[in-house]
Amino acid sequence: MKILIIDDEKMARENCLMVLARTGIDNLVIREADSVSTALQAIDEFDPDLLLLDIQLHDKTGFDILETISPRYIPTIFITAYNDFALKAFQVSALDYLLKPFDPSDLTTALLKAHKRIQNDKILEQLDVFRQQIKNTEPKRIVLNTSDMLHIVDVEDITYCLADGAYTHFFFTNRKEILVSKTLAHFESVISSNQFIRTHQSYLVNMRHVTQFDKRNGGFLILPNGIEIPVSTRKKEEVLAHFKANHL
Repeated sequence: MKILIIDDEKMARENCLMVLARTGIDNLVIREADSVSTALQAIDEFDPDLLLLDIQLHDKTGFDILETISPRYIPTIFITAYNDFALKAFQVSALDYLLKPFDPSDLTTALLKAHKRIQNDKILEQLDVFRQQIKNTEPKRIVLNTSDMLHIVDVEDITYCLADGAYTHFFFTNRKEILVSKTLAHFESVISSNQFIRTHQSYLVNMRHVTQFDKRNGGFLILPNGIEIPVSTRKKEEVLAHFKANHL
């Protein structure tokens, strides 16, 4: 955990350093700043996880630092000789507010609480990134369940799907066909890829395999094997937008 101590009094910074040395928190990296300008420079270069922040800094305040870096948020423990700024401190989401001269045990408690919260926030952030990656990752393979077999197929090999009532026909680059007893709407949500477009009530097409778009007579797509896929009037603009975004 990276901690930036911001205080214009050397003794105050040294007191914080002594407490930090005894917390038992592993991998602590500590840097000091004695003014608003040096603090802003340190924040930019050091990218701290936690601020130990005094309020009165020469002619400016710790709040000036937080306002300058806004909307960025860095967890902050205020350590100050003034008790009349507590409300404002918590309005800017301070983790804690300690009065000088502070009891070392109070700062230790505040630091351990901050460390736990920061670690939990990092875990949640990593989970959010992971969820986003999973969400944005197109499925590579899907399982198609027929009456006599489970077919594990590469999504990229699907050229198009054709609705047939409560059934769906899958067609592939190798001209293979698989009939599955689930609706096309079901598979549209399962595949959930921007490369697949529901061009018509009965067709879901892998746009990677389209070679031409004939805009005449309502419009239809042409696949490498010469198959023509109709495009409904209400889907025509979506198909055109896809080509403009990906091919032009």
